[in-house]
Amino acid sequence: MKILGPVVTSKSIGKSYLQLRDLFPIAKRYGFNCIVLSEPHPRSWVSFIAHAQKYRIKPIILYETVDGKYLLQTNNDIRSAIMHYNGLGNNLRLKKIEMDLPYVKYPTGVLKDIFKDEESLCIKDGLKYQNELSIFSNIATYYNIRNYRFDEYKVTDYNLTDIVSQKDLTFEEKRRLSYELEIIKKLGVKNYILTVKKVVDTAKKNGISVGPGRGSAVGSFLVYKLGITKVNPIEYDLLFERFLNEYRHELPDIDLDIDAEKRVDLIKALQKEVGEYKISQIRTYSTMKIKSALKKTEELLGYNLEAKINAPIRSKENIDKFKSLSKKDKTFFYVAYYLEGIEVAESVHAAGLIISQNDLRTFSPIEEKETPRRGFKEVPIIEWEMSDLKYLGVEKFDILALDTLTFLKKLQIEEKYRELSDSKTFHYLSKGLTKGIFQLDSKLGQKLTQRIKPKDFEELILLLAINRPGPLESGMIDQYVNEDSPEYLKKIFPETKGVLIYQEQIMKIAQILGGFSPQESDLLRKAVSKKEKDKITTFKTKFITNASKKIGEKEATLLFSQIENFAQYAFNKSHAVAYAHITYWLSEKKFKDPSHFFLEYVKIKGIDIDIINEASLLGVKIKLPDIRYPFGLASKTDLIMPLYIIKGIGKNISQIFEEAKLSSLEDFFNFIINKNINRNIVELIIKSGALDYFNNNRKNLLRETTQRMKGKVQQLEDIKSTLFGEREQKSTKKVETTLQDYAQYEIESIGFPLSLMSQKGLSNTLIDKYLNRQKVYLDGYVYRDFIVDNSAMIYSRVYNKNLKRLIKHI
Repeated sequence: MKILGPVVTSKSIGKSYLQLRDLFPIAKRYGFNCIVLSEPHPRSWVSFIAHAQKYRIKPIILYETVDGKYLLQTNNDIRSAIMHYNGLGNNLRLKKIEMDLPYVKYPTGVLKDIFKDEESLCIKDGLKYQNELSIFSNIATYYNIRNYRFDEYKVTDYNLTDIVSQKDLTFEEKRRLSYELEIIKKLGVKNYILTVKKVVDTAKKNGISVGPGRGSAVGSFLVYKLGITKVNPIEYDLLFERFLNEYRHELPDIDLDIDAEKRVDLIKALQKEVGEYKISQIRTYSTMKIKSALKKTEELLGYNLEAKINAPIRSKENIDKFKSLSKKDKTFFYVAYYLEGIEVAESVHAAGLIISQNDLRTFSPIEEKETPRRGFKEVPIIEWEMSDLKYLGVEKFDILALDTLTFLKKLQIEEKYRELSDSKTFHYLSKGLTKGIFQLDSKLGQKLTQRIKPKDFEELILLLAINRPGPLESGMIDQYVNEDSPEYLKKIFPETKGVLIYQEQIMKIAQILGGFSPQESDLLRKAVSKKEKDKITTFKTKFITNASKKIGEKEATLLFSQIENFAQYAFNKSHAVAYAHITYWLSEKKFKDPSHFFLEYVKIKGIDIDIINEASLLGVKIKLPDIRYPFGLASKTDLIMPLYIIKGIGKNISQIFEEAKLSSLEDFFNFIINKNINRNIVELIIKSGALDYFNNNRKNLLRETTQRMKGKVQQLEDIKSTLFGEREQKSTKKVETTLQDYAQYEIESIGFPLSLMSQKGLSNTLIDKYLNRQKVYLDGYVYRDFIVDNSAMIYSRVYNKNLKRLIKHI
């Protein structure tokens, strides 16, 4: 038996360059049939065992402590070591191994030599230590990661069947619920769904906003009736099979959107109900990507790669290219190959939570931290990645922090699921006024909105589904706008004019024309989206045979080809329906109360040209900050920006001035001197126009600030004047602030020359250019990168080609 060890993996960040994915294939190549892992943490253990099973190499794990190395032979040993690691016990009743050998830390000798590490080994070097490692020859290990698991959290206070007996259900709803319940029971996922309900109920109990739903779960009527999602799937013809399918053999996936400011509060509330150590976050790692790997290799070798390689480095395309590289480039590629993917920092899964029936510290390695806030504990983190937990059969619950829900709360928007048909909302949305609108706040979103011009909620759903580069390139949008689909498809899918846009449509058409069962139709959807050729061939024969009887063989063949082509661009309608509600709520609020909408948006995102112009078009004038309203102010026609919109000024400064309640310029100067506020901050406040209400001669104010803030230096000058008769020469000449000064100051302090938009006699035509990119004639200002009139502000470098008669130049 050839034994390799002791091995340290790259999960010991900064101490090894040996990734598990390289360890086993290289060890196999050199004939090793046993690997000894020796680390002071359990982070690698699950993946190590899984890889060992895959490559049929005997795994041996040593757990290192300050007292020595301990042998783990069984699942129970692993559990004992983990509890010790988590501080639940000091006595390890495990066999101690006496071994003093150099560690294997490199995949190859090339990498080891480049790092000039004489104390460590590469995999091949392990062949030299077979005598010393012979102590492991007769050691047997019995690791079974499939049997290493904790009990999932059990919900016992709710029975799913109670929901079917509700009196207000229609016959169709009862039938749908019974069908869904049957599948849920058959797949054994009842407890998973009820645990998600527990999370949602806890959020509601604590006043924490939960989104209307996301993903395929919105297609379940039962999930809707449980209050997990808020959109009735029957009303939108959403398919349960897209969510759960008895032939798919996959657990359901119910993701939750939570108010971003309250996610931690929700987890803390769950801990109180479930147990502090029964909930944890999940470890992830930041890894070295292609750019970092190439840069690091360049640093190590002292030269750059001449050949061009694409990401990822380990792609087949690059491997094929390797043979034709020069010797120098081969070395470079070789090093970068082994560096790509190396763990460089620990992180936490953005959404995933584990919820257990048992104390997680008895099952998995846990990291606990305390924040600087008086011993406030952060949520524990399982130090195994999601891939490790999947090996163990552990399911996570995804709770995502969604900023838009926080925005909705600040706007005091009331959720509604009826009467989503305000004509004003769709009128302005169709013009492309998508700034701050969920899922459409991008140049592509604006462009597609102007192209589709949604007239109702159904078209808004469609708009969200196609708001991706893929559909734009596929011709799907042209087909929709030009209504080019066959008549039989228009009859089946009138809401999309016969265009296949949603994944659910592929399923529905397979059922209507192809004679597929609902479950089979989902398997077809999955096969074509993942391009599984063998499965597609089987489905294709059945589809064309059955569909030919209804639309003819030529059309049936053409339609299946279309399904194959469009499947990669098709979108989950359930997800689009749920998110379209948020889009609509924000749009309606924006066009009914634009000043309030933009004030809250500016507080979160800051100011930009799109906000200035869209507000102008909606009859709201964006005004400069005002010291009297440090957090801004919104009226029907005006929006005063908050102080912290000024560069270099934070919310803490705004808070200080909020408490000041200034009523005069004298108050202001006394206050800043008393509070010892930095002179640079004071100058930025003046330049931004925040003191214009008291005195709009900003240039003179800047000079006066210099005089007033001299402090003790000024007192010494006064003493000198009294004692020696020396008088400081002071300028009494008053300076005026020109329009150019205003523009310059505002660009310096807030980024945009807003005062230029307030001058009399300018045209109001520039907004047409902003919206439609058409030629316009205007009377306005050109200053630096900006072209300005009373209606809008645009960047000259983008639009200058089509502008005529720019008569005012600063």
